[in-house]
Amino acid sequence: MPNIVVINGADKVTPTTEEGAGAFTDLAGSNASAEHPIVAGVWDLVDLDEPTPAWEAEWDEVKYLIAGDLTLKNEETGEVSNLKAGGLLWIPKAFDRARNALPAGNTRSVLWSEPFPLTLQSGNGAHVTSVDGQEYLDFVSDFTAGLYGHSHPVIKQAVKDALATGFSLGGVVEKEAQLGEILQTRFKSIERVRFCNSGTEANTFALATAKAFTGRNKILVFDGGYHGGTISFHGTTSNPMNLPHEFVVGAFNDIERTQSLVDDTLAAILIEPMQMAGGVRPASIEFLRFLRESATKVGAVLIFDEVVTSRLHYHGLQGAREVYPDMTTLGKYLGGGFPFGAFGGRADIMEQFNPIAHGRSVLHHSGTFNNNIFTMTAAVAAAELVTEQSLAELNKLGDDLRATGNSIVQQAGLKDIVFVGYGSTVGMGFLGDRGQVLREVFYFTLVKQGILMGRRGFLCLNLAHTKEHIDRFLDVVKVFAEQHRADV
Repeated sequence: MPNIVVINGADKVTPTTEEGAGAFTDLAGSNASAEHPIVAGVWDLVDLDEPTPAWEAEWDEVKYLIAGDLTLKNEETGEVSNLKAGGLLWIPKAFDRARNALPAGNTRSVLWSEPFPLTLQSGNGAHVTSVDGQEYLDFVSDFTAGLYGHSHPVIKQAVKDALATGFSLGGVVEKEAQLGEILQTRFKSIERVRFCNSGTEANTFALATAKAFTGRNKILVFDGGYHGGTISFHGTTSNPMNLPHEFVVGAFNDIERTQSLVDDTLAAILIEPMQMAGGVRPASIEFLRFLRESATKVGAVLIFDEVVTSRLHYHGLQGAREVYPDMTTLGKYLGGGFPFGAFGGRADIMEQFNPIAHGRSVLHHSGTFNNNIFTMTAAVAAAELVTEQSLAELNKLGDDLRATGNSIVQQAGLKDIVFVGYGSTVGMGFLGDRGQVLREVFYFTLVKQGILMGRRGFLCLNLAHTKEHIDRFLDVVKVFAEQHRADV
């Protein structure tokens, strides 16, 4: 085990021991109050009352949970870690190995969290298991992509059957037409559709399609919007990864401040009917109607990014709101757990990809894996699991969680915490001067109880979740609210 030395902070707490699936054999521990810098000590992975380890521990698996500023140093490497409230220090062998090949030890930025990302090994139903054998109730659901839970038997069997047919065939496959028909049925705005490999690709192609159709270049987007790794708009700092389009950034849900940005130079208006990364904020019906009317008036292509929101209603939020765009982009869960994206819309717009109509394609859209057999097969199989009833029941679980969560924190007098969102997507807002501290401490309180949520404060329910799972989460909320009643 590396020799980890506490440089400061340990003198402010009283060492304790807590029992669990292993035991905390403390470096230093406390009563989990925001007044103290450390709320858990070293996790041993061994039950001290039982000589047989609960599971095999790697040589470097130690964990610290922090509730205040703390500086730690690895005497072997000289590496110093300056941790803030709620930080977790855990140095597993898997991470050390990964960061020798990958910057920060991972290849998906949203999964990074200080001091390292949690490494998962498997998933089943509503649970995932980490490489050190810890099972967690999963409310991340792969950032809405895991709608079906983990390892759903229907999807597994379909993919297993597909293995017998061969893959990477390099030709048209029957499943792609089936999937196209399914999407036509679900989403009224999609008269024709094409597939790609992610939501990022879908939005990229949709914007190019709109620009070609209108002959214009300017694109209206909105603050807080996220349309993929190369199309995001958060804060005043420009994203160096963004595509070099002529973007105009409007105020989300603000008709008055957006009106002046709408004119006949716009090629497209791109919006999420509910911003997920932007705070789980639904767009109002009035705002969506305003955009629909404005796009029609100036001849711009209105694009709804329903990569996330299509899971909130069988016909997407466009169906729930009865406001229909010219084009729709899709992705995430619709691939059944495999890489997937789709963009579609009015037939006259999508006709640009039809070589039969023009003697050649006005637009050329290719991609080796656009119709790969695994995604097409998994997507068609997964579509059987998505019904109006199943989505309505899942949304009710989310609505109940939000309502009960707000009731709990309000009764405890915690004005700094609020539950927001829509249906099966739940956001937790941590407000005020102590909001960030409370968010970090709450996140690691959940981890300690074997529950995962998005660290920035969100939960995505999936079809494997039950009322018992929701109650388990709310039990933690209740205890946390009571413990921190005096902290806000």
